[in-house]
Amino acid sequence: MDELSIQNHSPISMDELSFGSLCLVAMATLALALALMVVMGAHRRGGEKGATTGAKNLPPGPWNLPVIGSLHHLFFASPPHRALLRLSRRHGPLMLVRLGEVPTVIVSGSDAAMEVLKARDPAFADRARSTTVDAVSFGGKGIIFAPYGEHWRQARRVCLAELLSARQIDRLEHIRREEYLRELGVLTTLVAGFSMADLFPSSRVVRWLSRRTERRLRRSHAEMARIVGSIMEERKEKKASDAGVGAKGEDDDLLGVLLRLQEEDGLTSPLTAEVIAALVTDIFGAATDTTASTLEYTLLEFSNIDKAENEWIMVELMRNPRAMDKAQQEVRNTLGHEKGKLIGTDISELHYLCMVIKETLRLHPASALIL
Repeated sequence: MDELSIQNHSPISMDELSFGSLCLVAMATLALALALMVVMGAHRRGGEKGATTGAKNLPPGPWNLPVIGSLHHLFFASPPHRALLRLSRRHGPLMLVRLGEVPTVIVSGSDAAMEVLKARDPAFADRARSTTVDAVSFGGKGIIFAPYGEHWRQARRVCLAELLSARQIDRLEHIRREEYLRELGVLTTLVAGFSMADLFPSSRVVRWLSRRTERRLRRSHAEMARIVGSIMEERKEKKASDAGVGAKGEDDDLLGVLLRLQEEDGLTSPLTAEVIAALVTDIFGAATDTTASTLEYTLLEFSNIDKAENEWIMVELMRNPRAMDKAQQEVRNTLGHEKGKLIGTDISELHYLCMVIKETLRLHPASALIL
């Protein structure tokens, strides 16, 4: 009976055997991957628990998944700061989230923010470093991403005393700002975007997959350095020629001040060409997100304006027709009949429009998150 039943079965082909083997291999690989993810997650949770109860007293936070950490809480949140706000209401004003491999502490309460930003400011003065930041900040040689120390203090003194006065800001027109800010706009967009390499810095695979974005960052960074370097060479040649014929030099603008300080001996660390380029990048980059830049770029019709903030300005003006009429009249009076458009030096005359911008920023802050 057994022999008859065996003979009645159709023979199994080699193709069917190969397909079945592939299915078994695929299922085994998937099971192994899932097992590894479970083990990694358990190990990480155990390490966090031990660190919390032992040497490190880490703040609470949402539950994490293996590999991606807390990213699944933010995937479908737009904007992300609202998801972080909801999580902080559940876990407290100090909250730990893991953005891929990067542990990040979220500070949302006023008391906690005061403790971090004022009472313990030196301990939290350093900004987080990442692949993207290193690509655009000349390795932290400017002021925004420089580590807290003597170089940062010197850069801060130079900026406050020499570069950020009202006279120097009015003289920024002498720099090729359209060409420079075009590249800065590309960098700002890339830095503010989503970068997998920043979330998984130790992964060579992720770094390889992100190589296109990194190339664009470095290309724009190199172009900005080239622009600043060419201007510096022009200034040095002009200064040498003026000194040769005994001509009186013009008042220093931003780059002129930095070149003058470069030749002085009173600095604790040298102002190299790379440091000067980093400082110029930081000053222009910071300006793109401030109140002054929102007004200035709107007036000068630059492409890299804060669109969301300008939309709020128009919304508030449309809600208040009298305020819109006063702002329009002020702009018309400043323009007159001869000027075709406003320039940076006209901003000091637009007192009412400046107040409109500041009030809009008070009602609708331009940035919900600070790093």
